Amino acid sequence: MISIDDELKIYYPLKFKPRDQQIEIFNLTKESINNGKKFVLLNAPTGSGKSYFAMMFMNWYKNYVNTSAKFDIITNSKLLQQQYKDEFDIIKDLRGQSNYKCSRHHTDCRTGKELNKAAKQMPCGSCPYDAAKDAWIEGDVSLTNFHLFNSFAFFVQSTLIERGANVLIVDEAHDFESVFCDFISVKLSPRILKNYGIEQQIIETYERKFSDIKTAGNFINFISNDLIPYVAEVRQQFEDSLNDAPNEKLKQIYVGYIDNIDTAVEKFDGLLKDFEKNEYNWTLDITRSKTSEIELNMQPIWGNVYLNDVIWSMYDHVIFMSGTLLNKEIFSNIVGIDPLISDYHDINSIFPVKNRKIYYIDCGKMNYTLKKETFQKQIPVIEKILRKYKNDKGIIHTTNYEIINWLKENLKDKRLIFHNSDDREEMLSKHLKNKKSSVIVSPSMINGLDLNEDLSRFQIILKIPFPNLGSNKIKSRKDSNPESYKIKTCQDLIQSYGRSIRSETDHADTFILDSNFNDLLRYSSKYFPKWFMEAIVYVK
Repeated sequence: MISIDDELKIYYPLKFKPRDQQIEIFNLTKESINNGKKFVLLNAPTGSGKSYFAMMFMNWYKNYVNTSAKFDIITNSKLLQQQYKDEFDIIKDLRGQSNYKCSRHHTDCRTGKELNKAAKQMPCGSCPYDAAKDAWIEGDVSLTNFHLFNSFAFFVQSTLIERGANVLIVDEAHDFESVFCDFISVKLSPRILKNYGIEQQIIETYERKFSDIKTAGNFINFISNDLIPYVAEVRQQFEDSLNDAPNEKLKQIYVGYIDNIDTAVEKFDGLLKDFEKNEYNWTLDITRSKTSEIELNMQPIWGNVYLNDVIWSMYDHVIFMSGTLLNKEIFSNIVGIDPLISDYHDINSIFPVKNRKIYYIDCGKMNYTLKKETFQKQIPVIEKILRKYKNDKGIIHTTNYEIINWLKENLKDKRLIFHNSDDREEMLSKHLKNKKSSVIVSPSMINGLDLNEDLSRFQIILKIPFPNLGSNKIKSRKDSNPESYKIKTCQDLIQSYGRSIRSETDHADTFILDSNFNDLLRYSSKYFPKWFMEAIVYVK
């Protein structure tokens, strides 16, 4: 019998010896494929070596299932996408057009292509995006992100058909359906209208009309009868003005507006067509910013209505990988796959428990009526934790910006680094590059963030990340599938926990200060993996 070491060298020679856990995942997946399963669900925690497992699996599949097979890998994290690209030179990586530089127009390829089109110029002779896309289409193993993949699947499916891959590997799969729904959602606000180049006076007129939109039907009528005809006129005006633009910079601005309008109209058309067929699956959320700016967000309630037709049906096999799938039946329902042709494998963590303790300190419930009172009880505990780790880096998870503002008002620790929605990456970079101790404070860093080793030796979770029931979409999902609400909360909590412990030798302490954690354990403990439960320490 051929050894796994020799088997690995047949097609994808890798410079590593697989760990026992990777071999376990590999053998379980082989068994599922050999037993006729189309879908394999791998609930494997951080540190399982999922990217190397993927290489092992593809090697076996290419040699023993389909010798001409092609593979697609998709992920939601830029960090993980770059990691795949750096570690495996067989992978053909593709990103959006704006990530590539156009040498002819000294801008990005997205803008360069629009400038060529507007000036009726021939395409650039050596477009780096086109070269990357051609290599991606032809590659045996090709990689991209959820967003670009969804744009192909939903709007340019011919690209995926041309590529003709046999196997899809979805990394960070717990997040895919949510990203898909966000992708086909349609948002409108004054800020978004400004991106179409619409004059401020008209934007103000439209904002007044926004106030009259109360239902999904109102939104559809506004898009169809009012906005689409108007932005078509605006687009034509910019196109007519291109040749007379006095400089290249203004041309690029006009082209940016045209591109934004084209992208929006494509989404508008998709929404109008689908609303006729699936009106029941759409809901409208209306929010106001601190400056009273209205945002309308038309969203699909579930992505499972579409995913099989536009994605899963194109592949012979689909492998879902994540540390937080948590439950076969619920995950299968959410992503629209048949449990009868699926296998679910739950992999234990190999990280020593002593390196990843979860200290639960009951400070009270961070719910709507008690959150201010509870926060006041949390302050001395937070201060004590910060003193204990005065020489270390860490992260504080808040789940919302309201708590961030409370922390700013009540804590005067110079190590705290706060961010808003506009400077998130800048502030994170400041924390990562800081040679002294610092603590990043965030409501939105529960996924895709790698705070390994000294980048975080402690983390504080101030509020259990329950999905926001102020959203019509979240309420609709909970009403139609109550367990999905529970499992989403568990997923986000486990993802938060996973930011700071990234390897067998890494170590960090986690502190949970919201007593809603106790209720979550009481009613949803079946969704928490054994390796999570065994790390909990109750602090009185």
